[in-house]
Amino acid sequence: MKLSTVASALLMLAVVASTTTVRADEVAEPMGVIQQLPATYPDHWMMVQDASFFHMSEGEIVVVDPLATTQPAQYKGMLTASFMAAYQRSQVRGEHYVIETFTARGTRGGERTDVVTIYDNAGLKVQGEIVIPAKRLNGMPKPIATGLSADERLLMVYNFTPAQSVSIVDLETRTFVDEVPTPGCGFVVPIGERSFFSICSNGSLRTTHLDHAGKPVSSEQTDKLFDANVDPVFEAHGESRGVAYFPTFQGRVLPVDVAGESPVPGEPWWLTSANERSWRPAGIRPVITDADGVGYFLMQPDGAEGTHKDGGPEVWVFDLKKHQRVARLVLKNRGLTLGTSGRGKNRLLAVTNTEMKVDIYRLPAGEFVQTLGIEAETPLAVHGAN
Repeated sequence: MKLSTVASALLMLAVVASTTTVRADEVAEPMGVIQQLPATYPDHWMMVQDASFFHMSEGEIVVVDPLATTQPAQYKGMLTASFMAAYQRSQVRGEHYVIETFTARGTRGGERTDVVTIYDNAGLKVQGEIVIPAKRLNGMPKPIATGLSADERLLMVYNFTPAQSVSIVDLETRTFVDEVPTPGCGFVVPIGERSFFSICSNGSLRTTHLDHAGKPVSSEQTDKLFDANVDPVFEAHGESRGVAYFPTFQGRVLPVDVAGESPVPGEPWWLTSANERSWRPAGIRPVITDADGVGYFLMQPDGAEGTHKDGGPEVWVFDLKKHQRVARLVLKNRGLTLGTSGRGKNRLLAVTNTEMKVDIYRLPAGEFVQTLGIEAETPLAVHGAN
């Protein structure tokens, strides 16, 4: 054996020995320990959805404690979420619903299967899956792509092929019920006991009423509420005290009463004064609301045609009933999407910034708390635990 070879071998042994030496005060970490999460999550927890934009079949939803100060303490668990999944969670059943797409040959395609995968809260284990028509929207994470009926028995899933429809799933019997056509109208906004409305390309809203089993019984459509070519609404909206608030690209807000079985539109109002029109809502989810009637809007100062997904440096806080701005929160990092955590007055605001990190702010003052240390490649949606 050459001298150089012997020297290399001895060096390798020395490296191995140095990395495997156990100090006397070190305790070996036990293996095979599986911890359970609480069946009911703390009010401030949140679910961060990583779309894994550059390898979409490996998406995930991470359960997070946003107040923990270390990465291990922040990370509570993870659900897989294949190919730009949609997400819902039932408080009544204590379950997560991940609407996923799989292909028989993985990254090489093959026969497509769409499923609703059901996870429990405590173990984050798959409790079952429901096969649905293979046509759900495969797009950026949007809360409006799914919805739950008031009793949380019926799950509604938006389809786009590009024909538009909604698949109805019975979560009690674990079965697919029906597919409801919504021609020219997209997304799902639950309303009443078992109804939903969709946003139409002509600026109207189409409502579909379902029976107890989830079958469609009737539909209706409002008059034109906005001009989609001049000032369209964001499909993202916030609901508070029985009203859904839809911001528009130019900076108005369209309120829609959703307390009854059919939507009742109100008069639009401006987020900006006449000399602030360059400020506009922007982002993947530019608005959230709370139960106290407060709205939070992600704003950009140089809004123009095509900038509606760019996010912005400020969050404007509004008294929704009075249509009055009550605060302007300047973000530490430019925000891309909003999310919330908690139901009380000390709730948290989560902002996915343009560095693809999740920034945490404490409301109502809007103080910056921290940037989460969780590993997420493209955390484009944040869902509150309650």
